[in-house]
Amino acid sequence: MKRRDFLKSAVLGAGAMAVMPTLSSANLLKPKKGEKEPKGPVTLYFEFRIMPKFKDELLKEIEAHRSKLLKTRGFLSLSLKNMVGDSTMVKNYPSNLKGVLQSAYFDAYKQETMPLFYSLFIRFENYKDLKESGIEERFAKLMHKFGPLSKNYHAGVYLTVAAGDREHIYKTHSEIAKFLREQKDAPLEELITVNNHVAIFSKDKDEFNKKSTALLKVAQDTFRPAKGDYDYNPKFPEGMPGSFQNSHYRKAVTTEILQSAFSDSDGMTYYLFHGTWESVYDHENSHIDIRFRTAVMEIFPYIVQGPNEPFYKTDILINRA
Repeated sequence: MKRRDFLKSAVLGAGAMAVMPTLSSANLLKPKKGEKEPKGPVTLYFEFRIMPKFKDELLKEIEAHRSKLLKTRGFLSLSLKNMVGDSTMVKNYPSNLKGVLQSAYFDAYKQETMPLFYSLFIRFENYKDLKESGIEERFAKLMHKFGPLSKNYHAGVYLTVAAGDREHIYKTHSEIAKFLREQKDAPLEELITVNNHVAIFSKDKDEFNKKSTALLKVAQDTFRPAKGDYDYNPKFPEGMPGSFQNSHYRKAVTTEILQSAFSDSDGMTYYLFHGTWESVYDHENSHIDIRFRTAVMEIFPYIVQGPNEPFYKTDILINRA
């Protein structure tokens, strides 16, 4: 099963997913013939599902790795994120539908009609340190501890093309490493994470990276109301809180473009447009803003799968700050 099939399966019920075959994702973990190993910081990324009864055990198992990770050469950070809902505005649905699916997955889990969906980000300074750490093997074994459902997982190595926060845009390897060891989405902060999944043909990735980095800057710098707007309030220099009733939104807390380090067997490269916001409606309203929509049109022609942008809440964050 390919990664796009994993994402499609998110809409299936727990019973159907429990009998799906084990996912082989080695195609995104190692370079193929002719591909080079990535330079700079990398992320080992897992997507998996568990039945609700395993939640406490999962959190305990991840936390048990904390001390060893902090002593591992090249380790930067780890974050475990629970998928709670889905963005409607990323699909350009009518604005009266914004936020309607913001907690759909988590609500279904509470009603015992869906399992829990997780994303796990493990960041390293470079690919060599990641390979020699044994982390991929350790966490692959972990996926087999939570019943048949968790065995059907996706794993891949991703590199960070660019990142940003409210102060800076990060492009160099040293800047990105600093950004990754200082992740801001601690569980107590209650920030909302978005993780937009898209794919392109690998031949287009250099051009796509240039244009998506420009989009990241727009996404990171815009807010509403801004100076010059009729309702601008200088007490809110980074925007006013968004809601269903208004079109306001505060700047993104962080943004990041992750690109799969290796292509799949169909010559596709996968991307995660990963960011954190103060609220769901800040995010949804940002996607209605004409400045953002105009910038998105620069990358839209390259996208052959997606966009698919779930919302997440962070359960565990381990920074090597």
